[in-house]
Amino acid sequence: MKQTFTFILLCLFHTNLFSNPKDCPNTSPVPLSVTNGNTYDLSDHLVYFTASPSLHSVAEVSHQFQTTALQKSNGVIPNFGNTDKQYWFCFVIHNDENESKQIITYIKYPLLDDVKFFALRESGEISENQQGRRFPFENRDIDYRGFSFATDLLPKETVTYFVGVKTDSSMSVPLMVAEEKNFYTFVSFDTLLQGIFFGIVGVMSIYNLFVYFMVRDKAYIFYVLYLLISAILFQFSLQGLLPVLFFPNSPEFVYNSHNLLYFLFLFTCFPMSITFMNLKEIAPLIYKWFLALATIPIISICLLPFLPYRLMNQAGDIFSFLLAFFALFVSYYIAFVKKFPPARFYFSGYLMVIVGGLATVLRYMGFFPVNAFTENSFQVGMAIEVLLMAFGLGDRISVVRKEKDKIQFKAEINKQKLIAYGRELKLAQKLQESTLPQILPKFPGLVIKTGYFPASLVGGDFYDISVFGKHQICCLIADVTGHGVPAAIEAAMLKIAYMQTLAFANKPGKVLESINVSLAGNYKNQFLTASAIFIDLELKQLKVANAGHPALYKFNENSTSIEVIRPKGKLIGYSKEVHYPEEVHKLSPGDKILLFTDGIWDLWENGDSDSGEEELLDWLLVRKKESVEALYGGIDGHIRLRNKEGPADDDITFILFEIT
Repeated sequence: MKQTFTFILLCLFHTNLFSNPKDCPNTSPVPLSVTNGNTYDLSDHLVYFTASPSLHSVAEVSHQFQTTALQKSNGVIPNFGNTDKQYWFCFVIHNDENESKQIITYIKYPLLDDVKFFALRESGEISENQQGRRFPFENRDIDYRGFSFATDLLPKETVTYFVGVKTDSSMSVPLMVAEEKNFYTFVSFDTLLQGIFFGIVGVMSIYNLFVYFMVRDKAYIFYVLYLLISAILFQFSLQGLLPVLFFPNSPEFVYNSHNLLYFLFLFTCFPMSITFMNLKEIAPLIYKWFLALATIPIISICLLPFLPYRLMNQAGDIFSFLLAFFALFVSYYIAFVKKFPPARFYFSGYLMVIVGGLATVLRYMGFFPVNAFTENSFQVGMAIEVLLMAFGLGDRISVVRKEKDKIQFKAEINKQKLIAYGRELKLAQKLQESTLPQILPKFPGLVIKTGYFPASLVGGDFYDISVFGKHQICCLIADVTGHGVPAAIEAAMLKIAYMQTLAFANKPGKVLESINVSLAGNYKNQFLTASAIFIDLELKQLKVANAGHPALYKFNENSTSIEVIRPKGKLIGYSKEVHYPEEVHKLSPGDKILLFTDGIWDLWENGDSDSGEEELLDWLLVRKKESVEALYGGIDGHIRLRNKEGPADDDITFILFEIT
């Protein structure tokens, strides 16, 4: 009795589910004759609802179509952007012809993870199939990069179809129907178009690789890498060709590789763009921005194993959207503002990719409808870009070659200039050597030691020691502005002015005044510091005048501190009407005097003190009992030791006197 009751219930359920013409309400059957030998878009005949959580059985789906408020596609291909919901579609096909037909219902969009097909026949038979990116390719009824479901329709038979779709990528459902022969015609044409695209990209990749080996321009290798990742591997994934051609039984690999290839594609845009447009040389700031932005896809790749697929896919869409506009702006700036001709090809090619890429991204986001343009624009734009970039790279080689020729020409000119400058330096060195005393005067009761260390081949310091009368020594030390040939010429002028002065000047102040009158206004508006001293060995006197020069130091073995002597006085060359006051100091046997230029202070600076002058004073005070020869050796050794760490920034000159 129980078995009989169960059988009756099943019969009633079967009758209610499969014989009711209202299984797909609010839509009319599609006569097979309307296909007229072509593929037919079903968007005028679709009703659908959203299921959350997902439905799996035909009974659940049929019940929902009877009880849930439905939406109609109204001739617009359903496109829902990035959503986690499941969508169920319903349509009815009627074979209005007198012979059996095999029809193929298919979805052209290949990035759906789970696609369920149910066909409800009038006889009560149910055909079903489950396929998608996360299922083996063998689940598909036909070897096609999209999703297809084959059904045999008897003459005058009406079949109701339920199609459920769910994906972690963007949701687009271009449902089509065609007779078997027409479907294969469509697939053949689709395969031909894909072959043309990948053929163009493949040939250009090989061609540019050969060019790279010939010219060794890294822009070519980055461009080949860009083509390999973006125009081949990423397009394989985007067009659903990975399971068709390479991994039919690895659905999880196909699923997970999509985002990886997406971010690799975004990353390869950066080195290709940087080298193609010479950003490092033409626009250094933009170059730094590109380097900073290039870290985003790298970080995203590292995060792929830890963050949800959908979140990372959305992040890729947003980043590619913003990057497209940024790259377009940069290429326009480099091409038309900076006037780098190859960037015009980049701008034009990238404009094609951006138009196609934005149309695709906005379609994925659900803002643009699904149509022939948004479905194919990215591939078409990329194919055009590949060709334009090839011309651009050729033009870039021409431009770079011309630039190299210019650089080589300038380098040769600079080489000749350097040779001439070297000759000038040698002449200047000889000129400067002639201005410095070759032999130091000798006086009983006086020891003199001098040190001279130019910062370059020719320095800007000057000194001279001359005998004045029977008992006096006149000494001048000066720091001329700059280095090289100009400094040597100025030092020669100073030497001439100084020698003329000695003929009548008998005091250090007069020496400086006479030099100032000779050089002020005739010294290329340059200034110099100087210190002049007279040492009278009979009267044991030191007379000092100063023109903005560092002080001289006086000390002996009994000194408790170093005596710093620096009379006031303006720089030489400042004005002709300048008076230089003098100071007179008593000298005693054992007194030592140190004159120097300010370059010596730099070498006494250390990490614990900012004042080289204080360090030098402390150094002298510790060694106050040493002879002039020992002091000279200590200073000379310290200078040479510090110069081994790196060249000095300024010339160094020092003069030591000792009264014996």
